[in-house]
Amino acid sequence: MSDQTLYDTTAPSEGSLALAHQRIIRLKQNGVFANITGDVNNLALNATPITVQREVYGTKGRTSQQVIGYNFAPSFDVEVVRDPVTKEIAAAQAWVIDLMNAAYSEGALNLRDFQLITDALDERFPAFEGTFSVTVAEANTGYADKGVLRFTLQNDGVVEKLTESPIAGTGEPMLETAGPEGQGVGDLIVVRGYRLDSVVSATIDGETVTEIRPVDEHTVVLSIPAAASGEADIVVTNDVGASNTISYTVV
Repeated sequence: MSDQTLYDTTAPSEGSLALAHQRIIRLKQNGVFANITGDVNNLALNATPITVQREVYGTKGRTSQQVIGYNFAPSFDVEVVRDPVTKEIAAAQAWVIDLMNAAYSEGALNLRDFQLITDALDERFPAFEGTFSVTVAEANTGYADKGVLRFTLQNDGVVEKLTESPIAGTGEPMLETAGPEGQGVGDLIVVRGYRLDSVVSATIDGETVTEIRPVDEHTVVLSIPAAASGEADIVVTNDVGASNTISYTVV
């Protein structure tokens, strides 16, 4: 029998579960990509690798496959909302009508441009953009008063991996914590957050920090300036701008 200790002692990290609801899809309408995911359920990207055969040099008779791209066939369900007054599809779901018309069209009229974002909360996850054909089928909900449409897309040509995610921020640092507690003037504190490897200046309690030691993207070490005391705000700055403010008690 397997030793189940590893499973029994495993707990999820603090916070919401990764990728629980963060995957989104955007449709290009009137030249602008708009997020349509508010009404989308069960979004699956269904990516499959495109490979080419290559020879492994120095190993006679052995071959390898190299990934040169991906085909995508995203599928998602949409619960259609009807305006109670006009009895038409709600104005906020005008894109549903557009996709329905695309699904029953041919040639170029069947194609739409989409962006696929694998995590809408973390810009480090990949995002893709491309042109897709559209098909639709009715989904069985089990309820007579609900209508659900299941759209499936198929990329038409190359889907590009975006060099910058659509959710990328402007680049300022973001602070989360500072420690250890109980440090005073001249002591070093460790500040944690994001984009901290590019910090060029900092203030504590409005006073300029003279010793700044960026450690990595998430960590910078600061010395507490002489005039800082009590509840002190920490702000760091990179070439883009200033961070948010967090508080630290200087003893």
